[in-house]
Amino acid sequence: MRAQRQAIAHSVAARLFAAEEAIDLALARIAELNAALPLARLDARLAASIGQDAILTSASAMVLVAETRDKIVATHVNLKKASDDIGLAEVSYGDLLKVDGKLGSGSQPCLRVA
Repeated sequence: MRAQRQAIAHSVAARLFAAEEAIDLALARIAELNAALPLARLDARLAASIGQDAILTSASAMVLVAETRDKIVATHVNLKKASDDIGLAEVSYGDLLKVDGKLGSGSQPCLRVA
């Protein structure tokens, strides 16, 4: 039963890491777009009002993806707690530098090396 739970946990972890990576890539690509829009306007010598709606909606998309990232980070923390609750030991095969605690909560997170 323990081996089955570990296999399931590894499967869930792989999907979690893939989701985290996809969100970070989306943030990076939207940031690139946000940087390109005003530069394109300047290069084309267009009025500042041209493309303003696109800049606003792209910036809004960035905020939404950042909020989504916050939720997936919270999901990671919650899955770690669930893993602890069922007695599965921590297995590190992700990032080397970890931060304990939820970011943005106002408390100082504790750094640890996995």
